[in-house]
Amino acid sequence: MKLTTPSPHRRGYSFIEMLTVIVVFGIMLAMAVLGMAPALQQAKVRNAASVVAGDIQYAQFLAVRHRRPIAIVVNSSTQQILIRDRDNPPGTIYRSRALGPSTDFALDSLTATPSTVEVYPNGVARQTTTFAVGLDQQNRRVILSRAGQIRILK
Repeated sequence: MKLTTPSPHRRGYSFIEMLTVIVVFGIMLAMAVLGMAPALQQAKVRNAASVVAGDIQYAQFLAVRHRRPIAIVVNSSTQQILIRDRDNPPGTIYRSRALGPSTDFALDSLTATPSTVEVYPNGVARQTTTFAVGLDQQNRRVILSRAGQIRILK
């Protein structure tokens, strides 16, 4: 039986083989990233809607704690939510949250109808308010009912 030894010229992979593997891997990676973009946007919008709902709950908590009305103000142009004392417009600001493109949320739309809502110490709101958050084609609505219930809808 004759033993064969590997040829000294054929060890490892050739440059063409390595380049082919790298190009195929790059194409697969690009396709995966492009496929994940909508899911990442949807996750950002879902997270932003949860944060808005949390801020509304925080305003309700403050109204009960301080025993006076708290105002939630949405500025659509700066994409910012402001929670402040209702009776003192230039007074105490409890929370200011930006949700625009320069933040981790990167939203391109934040609206509220109406833009200001008051939350009373007994948990009710002056009127039903709809907060809308969006990024490209992904949208969510957060609804604060007059009874003080908070719901997140698609």
